Amino acid sequence: MSDSDIVVERLSPDEAFGLVAHETRVRVLEALLDADEPLSFSELNDRVGMRDTGQFNYHLGKLTGRFVEEGDDGYGLTREGARVGGAILSGGYTKSIDAEPVQMDATCIDCGSPMTATFEESRVDITCASCGEDFAQVEVPPGALYDCTPEEAVDVAHRWALRNHSTAELGFCTRCDGRMDRWVIDATTDDSPDWLDDGPFEAFVRYGCERCGAGWFTDVGLALMSHPAVVAFHYDHGMNTHETPLWELEWVSADASTVVDRDPLRVAVSVTLDDETLTLTVDDELTVLEEERTRA
Repeated sequence: MSDSDIVVERLSPDEAFGLVAHETRVRVLEALLDADEPLSFSELNDRVGMRDTGQFNYHLGKLTGRFVEEGDDGYGLTREGARVGGAILSGGYTKSIDAEPVQMDATCIDCGSPMTATFEESRVDITCASCGEDFAQVEVPPGALYDCTPEEAVDVAHRWALRNHSTAELGFCTRCDGRMDRWVIDATTDDSPDWLDDGPFEAFVRYGCERCGAGWFTDVGLALMSHPAVVAFHYDHGMNTHETPLWELEWVSADASTVVDRDPLRVAVSVTLDDETLTLTVDDELTVLEEERTRA
């Protein structure tokens, strides 16, 4: 460990997962997560439903210290225990999404036909069956969709997409909590993936985690959704960017961004609402260099 490190490893990954790799231990975590206050040994044992108190004590002892803490009032979850319990409740490891496609009230911004939401495994897809346009593929943990109708799940998918975007913009990976970087890439350079060669993108934004390698590509406009100038511009035109689904914003598309210079890279993004257009010019780090409002 170097002098600059502030994170130390107390358990190896196999040891940590080994501690919770038992049905009784999982039930302990679930019981404590569901409790409003610390539980005594007997209360916890009753909720877990294990008759052999000796075996229960053994499994509880394996969790105590890292995932469970014992205090004067009884047993409760540590921060790590709460995160493990929350991951179980999210359903990402044990459940999947399954529902019939639903026709949405929103119409395709390209052809005007009603859009369709489809559900598969842990993903909600927003597409147009008429023209084939794919507007969004949102990975949503099943736990976020409990008690939702398919129609309500579309709104959850919108809010989950905003959540992921906000997390990445704050610099955190949505998978491992590592450092998430993002940068703008000219679609004509060697850094551009082959599958974008024939697409409409002149430039795009790449998000990537330096720890686990998770990441995705998106258009420049979507990457600027949370920028204060964009939020204020929509607000001035009576729109809340947190409430309007991304697939209903006509300017959030590849056509909205244009490369205006390649050395150094400069990309302009235009947002038009009513009779007014906001144009932002960014560099390869997505820093806004110029901001201009014009009226038709």
